[in-house]
Amino acid sequence: MTFLIGKYEHLQMPAQLQLYLLQQEERSSGAARIRGNHARATGPSGLLLPSPPPPLSQWAAQALDFHPFPAQAEILDCPDSHVMLCCTRQFGKTTLTALKAAYHALTNPNTNVVVGSPSQRQSARLVYKAGEFLRRAGVRIRATSEGTYGARLPNGSCIYALPRHETTTRGFDSVSLLIFEEAAYTRDAFYHMATPFQAVVRNRSLWLISTPAGKSGFFYEEWSDPARTKWRRFRVPASDCPLIDAEFLAEERIRKGETIFRNEYECEFVSDATQIITRALWDSALDEDDVPFNGGKPLWND
Repeated sequence: MTFLIGKYEHLQMPAQLQLYLLQQEERSSGAARIRGNHARATGPSGLLLPSPPPPLSQWAAQALDFHPFPAQAEILDCPDSHVMLCCTRQFGKTTLTALKAAYHALTNPNTNVVVGSPSQRQSARLVYKAGEFLRRAGVRIRATSEGTYGARLPNGSCIYALPRHETTTRGFDSVSLLIFEEAAYTRDAFYHMATPFQAVVRNRSLWLISTPAGKSGFFYEEWSDPARTKWRRFRVPASDCPLIDAEFLAEERIRKGETIFRNEYECEFVSDATQIITRALWDSALDEDDVPFNGGKPLWND
């Protein structure tokens, strides 16, 4: 369905999303009515009621001809603010993440989406893919001008690809969606540097997406710690991915051996073969009730 809306031209998307974007534009400009032939919905006070955007999977199917299989659609349409996806190789995590970034930026004006990964190339590739989705939907995007690779939308929102150096990427604000792709392979310092971007943002979302990489790092800690209850966790092994056939998996199990295969395809956090002390043995040796002999005071002064 093609239509014309303010700063946007010839967008291909469901009618429900058309109405939602029209209302966003009207609210941002201070207008009190919806232009065109769309129905006006008001509450008891006469104020315009916002129309919710359609599910992301619906937009992907109708605007981009991308039809996710059930496990992908469940992740795309997840309403939770904190999402972890522990998935097999070749599940389509880059595509899903790019769709999430593009749709969030499209439906949330004047906000920032920031993508982090182990390398600038990976982050830029994801942002480029998100930009391509937006272009296919008819959104006219342009490059950002702040020195960081990214895409700027007509509604004022931006999608940025972070380089991996945590000391040179501070200063972002209004980050309503923070995404870490290949989170298990991303430095802890980079992750802890970036999460304060969302400190003063309401309705913030944090997505961590990766294949496991051993029993260490923030991705493992966030996944395995039962005290961190805010997460919606998805585990998708290769056996649940219709894109991968059983014959290939059987060959890969022989090629890689059990340890690597369980890590790459069965989404298990397996200790590296070179690790002398296993994580389970280390954890069993710790006693939270132990008190240091000196009461926890520093052993020496700086």
